[in-house]
Amino acid sequence: MKVTTSCSGRFHIFDQARELERRGVLHRLINDYPKWMTRRWNIPDGKVDSLVANGLLGRLARLTPRYLNHRQQSGFVRQHHDWFSRRVARHLSVDSDVFIGLSSFCLQAVHCAKQQGIVAIVDHGSLHMRSERQLLLEESERLGISLDTDLPPDWIVEKEEEEFERADHVLVLSHAAKRSMVDNGLAESKIFVNPCGVDLVLFRKSEKRDTVFRIIQCSGIHPRKGVQYMMQAFSELKLPNSELWFVGGGLEHSALRPMIDRHRTASIRFLGAVPQSELRELYSQCSVFVLPSIVDGFGMVVPQAMACGLPVIVSENVGAADVIQDGEDGYIVPIRDVEALKQKLLLLYEDRSRLEGMGRAAHAKANAQLGWEAYGDRLVRFLKQSVQRSSVR
Repeated sequence: MKVTTSCSGRFHIFDQARELERRGVLHRLINDYPKWMTRRWNIPDGKVDSLVANGLLGRLARLTPRYLNHRQQSGFVRQHHDWFSRRVARHLSVDSDVFIGLSSFCLQAVHCAKQQGIVAIVDHGSLHMRSERQLLLEESERLGISLDTDLPPDWIVEKEEEEFERADHVLVLSHAAKRSMVDNGLAESKIFVNPCGVDLVLFRKSEKRDTVFRIIQCSGIHPRKGVQYMMQAFSELKLPNSELWFVGGGLEHSALRPMIDRHRTASIRFLGAVPQSELRELYSQCSVFVLPSIVDGFGMVVPQAMACGLPVIVSENVGAADVIQDGEDGYIVPIRDVEALKQKLLLLYEDRSRLEGMGRAAHAKANAQLGWEAYGDRLVRFLKQSVQRSSVR
């Protein structure tokens, strides 16, 4: 079996390509980074097609909000997506058995793969964009702030839906994402759920150096990540000897900045964006990890925190809820439910034996079940079955 995969920008597909290479089935990786970067994932140069010009255009697209209005920026981003899609189609190896493309970046390549008799698969990392848009519109109304620039434009929703329709299969990272796909008309039989893994060498448990009950949330400082509900829950609890750490960028331009400035105290710290290599030490100095997102296709930070020995609290819309056994290694709460967040945090604060026991359970599960190796095994089994089914049609 020969698998060609593609992506624009950094995404779990690089980890996916590494796992395919480990199993001897990676044929080509088409991406927009120079080869010196893909070497980090141990992908041989000879198997990499680097569309570096597309990468430069993509980085320029991320800078355009400073200079263009929203409509102009959307048009620029659309050109970037379409150009990458067309170039991937031209680089697609006709002797591949499977093509995997990142959603909104692979329409033309999916069409080309189908013409060549190649199994075509779209990898989608979030909820269906229509579901995501509805949740963000609801949040905008609840908060009384505009999130218009964060809503997926019509063209990207329609392009992804065409990709889903044309493809043989759609890969998603969680059952929350799968439900959103089915809710928006995609046949359940086309969808394969495969949760992301965690690098168990990089993320491992180390000793906590103090007795502070410290809560950590790793995410962008954005309403979609439920930052507003986490701040409210912590502020209302007023727990002695406690802290709340937010790790992630976006504070300067966040629509939540006025609310954050009103409620911020010395016990609430915003640490900004942190390299992956430094996250382990931050996790290890905390007591519990929380991600109360309104919308989150997976949340790779969840298994990372578990691998570092933290119990986790996530909302039902965080895809990584799939890897949590509620009440054993973490808790799953409804979205926007401040009282539920407070209840679970207070329970762990007051019962340190429970806190420690759930942390041990999270650590054990991560090491036994949540590594990238398990992800790769599930993926390759699915791909082989897909090729076999295709060959008998």
